[in-house]
Amino acid sequence: MYQRDLKIQKGIKNQVRIQFKNSDQKRVSISDTQTFVFSMFDAINQRLILEKPLEVLETNTATRGLALLTLTESDTVDLVKTDYRYSVKLLDTDGSWTPAYSDTYYGVSGTAHILSDVYPVLQPSQTVTAFQKSFNADTAKYEHKSGNIYAYPEYNGNTALHTVAMYMTGFKGTVYIQGTLDNNPDSFNRYSTIETKEYNGFTGIDYVNFNGVFTYIRLMFVPATAPAESDNDNPNFFGSFDKFLYRS
Repeated sequence: MYQRDLKIQKGIKNQVRIQFKNSDQKRVSISDTQTFVFSMFDAINQRLILEKPLEVLETNTATRGLALLTLTESDTVDLVKTDYRYSVKLLDTDGSWTPAYSDTYYGVSGTAHILSDVYPVLQPSQTVTAFQKSFNADTAKYEHKSGNIYAYPEYNGNTALHTVAMYMTGFKGTVYIQGTLDNNPDSFNRYSTIETKEYNGFTGIDYVNFNGVFTYIRLMFVPATAPAESDNDNPNFFGSFDKFLYRS
Protein backbone atom coordinates (compact mmCIF):
# COMPACT_ATOMS: atom_id res chain seq x y z
CA MET A 1 0.00 0.00 0.00
CA TYR A 2 0.88 3.68 -0.52
CA GLN A 3 3.70 2.87 -2.94
CA ARG A 4 2.13 5.27 -5.43
CA ASP A 5 0.41 8.61 -4.97
CA LEU A 6 -3.29 8.62 -5.80
CA LYS A 7 -4.52 10.93 -8.56
CA ILE A 8 -8.23 11.65 -8.12
CA GLN A 9 -10.23 13.66 -10.64
CA LYS A 10 -12.79 16.14 -9.35
CA GLY A 11 -16.46 15.76 -10.17
CA ILE A 12 -16.41 12.32 -11.77
CA LYS A 13 -16.56 8.75 -10.48
CA ASN A 14 -13.15 7.47 -9.38
CA GLN A 15 -12.40 3.82 -8.63
CA VAL A 16 -9.09 2.81 -7.05
CA ARG A 17 -7.99 -0.76 -6.42
CA ILE A 18 -6.00 -1.25 -3.22
CA GLN A 19 -3.77 -4.28 -2.81
CA PHE A 20 -2.94 -5.54 0.67
CA LYS A 21 0.50 -7.17 1.08
CA ASN A 22 2.73 -8.22 3.95
CA SER A 23 6.23 -6.95 4.68
CA ASP A 24 7.62 -9.44 2.13
CA GLN A 25 5.42 -7.89 -0.57
CA LYS A 26 3.28 -11.02 -0.78
CA ARG A 27 -0.49 -10.77 -1.01
CA VAL A 28 -2.43 -11.39 2.18
CA SER A 29 -5.98 -12.65 2.32
CA ILE A 30 -8.79 -10.34 3.40
CA SER A 31 -12.48 -11.07 3.87
CA ASP A 32 -15.74 -9.27 3.16
CA THR A 33 -16.53 -9.84 6.84
CA GLN A 34 -13.76 -7.37 7.65
CA THR A 35 -14.37 -3.62 7.56
CA PHE A 36 -11.80 -1.42 5.83
CA VAL A 37 -12.26 2.35 5.67
CA PHE A 38 -10.44 4.88 3.48
CA SER A 39 -9.89 8.29 5.12
CA MET A 40 -8.65 11.47 3.41
CA PHE A 41 -7.61 14.48 5.44
CA ASP A 42 -5.96 17.87 5.34
CA ALA A 43 -2.63 17.23 7.04
CA ILE A 44 -1.97 20.93 7.75
CA ASN A 45 -5.23 21.65 9.56
CA GLN A 46 -5.75 18.05 10.70
CA ARG A 47 -9.25 18.14 9.24
CA LEU A 48 -11.01 15.02 7.95
CA ILE A 49 -12.21 15.55 4.37
CA LEU A 50 -14.04 12.28 3.68
CA GLU A 51 -14.33 8.64 4.71
CA LYS A 52 -15.44 5.77 2.48
CA PRO A 53 -15.67 2.02 3.13
CA LEU A 54 -13.73 -0.32 0.85
CA GLU A 55 -15.38 -3.13 -1.09
CA VAL A 56 -13.47 -6.41 -0.68
CA LEU A 57 -12.95 -8.03 -4.11
CA GLU A 58 -11.15 -11.17 -2.98
CA THR A 59 -12.93 -14.20 -4.43
CA ASN A 60 -10.01 -16.36 -5.60
CA THR A 61 -6.23 -16.48 -5.75
CA ALA A 62 -6.08 -13.93 -8.57
CA THR A 63 -7.84 -11.30 -6.48
CA ARG A 64 -6.25 -12.16 -3.18
CA GLY A 65 -5.94 -9.15 -0.87
CA LEU A 66 -7.73 -6.83 -3.29
CA ALA A 67 -10.24 -4.11 -2.29
CA LEU A 68 -12.00 -1.35 -4.22
CA LEU A 69 -12.38 2.30 -3.26
CA THR A 70 -15.20 4.14 -5.07
CA LEU A 71 -15.46 7.93 -4.91
CA THR A 72 -18.64 9.36 -6.45
CA GLU A 73 -19.01 12.68 -8.24
CA SER A 74 -20.45 14.36 -5.16
CA ASP A 75 -17.55 13.15 -2.99
CA THR A 76 -15.02 15.30 -4.84
CA VAL A 77 -16.83 18.07 -6.73
CA ASP A 78 -16.45 20.60 -3.89
CA LEU A 79 -12.87 19.73 -2.98
CA VAL A 80 -10.05 22.20 -3.52
CA LYS A 81 -7.41 21.16 -6.06
CA THR A 82 -4.48 20.37 -3.80
CA ASP A 83 -2.66 17.49 -2.08
CA TYR A 84 -4.21 15.57 0.80
CA ARG A 85 -3.06 12.70 3.00
CA TYR A 86 -4.95 9.43 3.11
CA SER A 87 -4.91 6.25 5.13
CA VAL A 88 -6.74 2.93 5.38
CA LYS A 89 -7.83 1.51 8.70
CA LEU A 90 -9.26 -1.87 9.72
CA LEU A 91 -11.97 -2.51 12.30
CA ASP A 92 -10.49 -5.03 14.76
CA THR A 93 -12.43 -7.82 16.47
CA ASP A 94 -12.47 -5.87 19.73
CA GLY A 95 -14.23 -2.91 18.08
CA SER A 96 -11.14 -0.69 17.84
CA TRP A 97 -9.51 0.62 14.68
CA THR A 98 -6.05 -0.44 13.59
CA PRO A 99 -4.01 1.10 10.73
CA ALA A 100 -2.99 -0.70 7.58
CA TYR A 101 0.74 -0.03 7.49
CA SER A 102 2.33 1.04 4.23
CA ASP A 103 5.88 -0.32 4.44
CA THR A 104 8.55 -1.76 6.69
CA TYR A 105 9.00 1.69 8.22
CA TYR A 106 5.37 1.63 9.41
CA GLY A 107 4.30 4.70 7.52
CA VAL A 108 0.54 4.90 7.83
CA SER A 109 -0.46 7.48 5.22
CA GLY A 110 -0.04 8.28 1.55
CA THR A 111 -0.61 11.29 -0.70
CA ALA A 112 -3.74 11.91 -2.76
CA HIS A 113 -3.67 14.57 -5.48
CA ILE A 114 -7.06 16.14 -6.27
CA LEU A 115 -7.04 17.17 -9.94
CA SER A 116 -9.45 18.79 -12.37
CA ASP A 117 -8.22 17.47 -15.73
CA VAL A 118 -11.59 15.99 -16.73
CA TYR A 119 -14.25 17.91 -14.85
CA PRO A 120 -14.95 21.31 -16.46
CA VAL A 121 -14.58 24.40 -14.31
CA LEU A 122 -17.75 26.46 -14.31
CA GLN A 123 -17.30 30.05 -15.36
CA PRO A 124 -18.88 32.79 -13.25
CA SER A 125 -22.21 34.15 -14.41
CA GLN A 126 -22.36 37.48 -16.19
CA THR A 127 -24.53 39.94 -14.28
CA VAL A 128 -26.49 42.67 -16.07
CA THR A 129 -28.19 45.44 -14.10
CA ALA A 130 -28.34 48.28 -16.67
CA PHE A 131 -30.67 48.44 -19.67
CA GLN A 132 -30.93 50.88 -22.55
CA LYS A 133 -34.43 52.27 -23.03
CA SER A 134 -35.70 53.13 -26.51
CA PHE A 135 -39.04 53.85 -28.08
CA ASN A 136 -40.31 51.51 -30.82
CA ALA A 137 -42.41 53.57 -33.21
CA ASP A 138 -43.87 50.44 -34.80
CA THR A 139 -45.35 49.13 -31.55
CA ALA A 140 -45.63 52.53 -29.81
CA LYS A 141 -43.97 51.00 -26.73
CA TYR A 142 -40.78 51.54 -24.79
CA GLU A 143 -38.28 48.68 -24.89
CA HIS A 144 -35.41 48.02 -22.45
CA LYS A 145 -32.41 46.17 -23.93
CA SER A 146 -29.35 44.73 -22.24
CA GLY A 147 -26.95 45.16 -25.13
CA ASN A 148 -24.63 42.48 -26.52
CA ILE A 149 -23.51 39.70 -24.17
CA TYR A 150 -20.83 37.37 -25.50
CA ALA A 151 -22.02 33.73 -25.54
CA TYR A 152 -18.62 32.01 -25.99
CA PRO A 153 -19.56 29.97 -29.10
CA GLU A 154 -16.03 28.56 -29.34
CA TYR A 155 -16.71 26.47 -26.22
CA ASN A 156 -20.16 25.23 -27.19
CA GLY A 157 -21.42 22.32 -29.29
CA ASN A 158 -24.74 22.25 -31.14
CA THR A 159 -26.63 21.39 -27.95
CA ALA A 160 -24.88 24.00 -25.81
CA LEU A 161 -26.89 24.87 -22.71
CA HIS A 162 -27.50 28.49 -21.73
CA THR A 163 -29.14 29.65 -18.51
CA VAL A 164 -30.68 33.02 -17.69
CA ALA A 165 -31.82 33.85 -14.14
CA MET A 166 -34.11 36.90 -14.00
CA TYR A 167 -34.76 38.95 -10.85
CA MET A 168 -38.01 40.93 -10.75
CA THR A 169 -40.10 42.91 -8.29
CA GLY A 170 -43.82 43.11 -9.07
CA PHE A 171 -42.98 43.07 -12.75
CA LYS A 172 -45.71 43.25 -15.39
CA GLY A 173 -44.75 42.87 -19.01
CA THR A 174 -42.99 40.66 -21.54
CA VAL A 175 -39.39 39.44 -21.53
CA TYR A 176 -37.60 38.37 -24.72
CA ILE A 177 -34.44 36.23 -24.69
CA GLN A 178 -32.71 36.82 -28.02
CA GLY A 179 -29.63 35.53 -29.81
CA THR A 180 -27.55 36.24 -32.89
CA LEU A 181 -24.78 34.64 -34.94
CA ASP A 182 -23.54 38.05 -36.08
CA ASN A 183 -19.95 38.71 -35.04
CA ASN A 184 -20.53 42.47 -34.91
CA PRO A 185 -24.16 43.09 -33.95
CA ASP A 186 -23.87 46.87 -33.99
CA SER A 187 -27.55 47.13 -34.89
CA PHE A 188 -30.22 46.05 -32.40
CA ASN A 189 -32.20 44.62 -35.32
CA ARG A 190 -29.92 41.62 -35.88
CA TYR A 191 -31.34 39.43 -33.10
CA SER A 192 -33.87 36.59 -33.24
CA THR A 193 -36.15 35.77 -30.32
CA ILE A 194 -35.37 32.45 -28.61
CA GLU A 195 -37.77 32.54 -25.64
CA THR A 196 -40.70 34.79 -24.66
CA LYS A 197 -42.08 35.06 -21.12
CA GLU A 198 -45.15 36.97 -19.91
CA TYR A 199 -45.44 38.28 -16.32
CA ASN A 200 -48.26 39.87 -14.38
CA GLY A 201 -46.89 41.25 -11.13
CA PHE A 202 -44.16 38.63 -10.62
CA THR A 203 -41.74 38.97 -7.70
CA GLY A 204 -38.78 36.63 -7.34
CA ILE A 205 -36.33 34.78 -9.60
CA ASP A 206 -37.37 33.02 -12.80
CA TYR A 207 -35.12 30.83 -14.94
CA VAL A 208 -34.91 30.19 -18.66
CA ASN A 209 -32.77 27.41 -20.17
CA PHE A 210 -32.18 27.14 -23.89
CA ASN A 211 -29.83 25.33 -26.27
CA GLY A 212 -27.90 26.39 -29.33
CA VAL A 213 -24.79 28.15 -30.56
CA PHE A 214 -24.93 31.94 -30.53
CA THR A 215 -22.24 34.58 -30.82
CA TYR A 216 -24.12 37.02 -28.60
CA ILE A 217 -27.32 37.00 -26.64
CA ARG A 218 -29.33 39.83 -25.16
CA LEU A 219 -32.41 40.28 -23.00
CA MET A 220 -35.16 42.76 -23.79
CA PHE A 221 -38.15 43.52 -21.61
CA VAL A 222 -41.23 45.49 -22.62
CA PRO A 223 -43.29 46.78 -19.66
CA ALA A 224 -47.06 46.48 -19.64
CA THR A 225 -49.15 49.61 -20.21
CA ALA A 226 -51.25 50.89 -17.33
CA PRO A 227 -55.00 51.28 -18.00
CA ALA A 228 -55.99 54.65 -19.41
CA GLU A 229 -52.36 55.58 -20.17
CA SER A 230 -50.95 56.26 -23.61
CA ASP A 231 -47.62 54.46 -23.17
CA ASN A 232 -45.89 51.79 -21.09
CA ASP A 233 -43.52 54.09 -19.20
CA ASN A 234 -45.09 54.01 -15.74
CA PRO A 235 -42.87 52.06 -13.29
CA ASN A 236 -45.46 52.53 -10.54
CA PHE A 237 -47.64 50.19 -12.59
CA PHE A 238 -45.24 47.67 -14.15
CA GLY A 239 -42.88 47.29 -11.17
CA SER A 240 -39.21 46.63 -11.90
CA PHE A 241 -36.99 44.24 -13.78
CA ASP A 242 -33.96 44.37 -11.47
CA LYS A 243 -31.25 42.30 -13.14
CA PHE A 244 -30.41 39.00 -14.80
CA LEU A 245 -27.55 36.52 -14.63
CA TYR A 246 -26.34 34.68 -17.73
CA ARG A 247 -24.16 31.58 -18.04
CA SER A 248 -23.29 29.51 -21.11
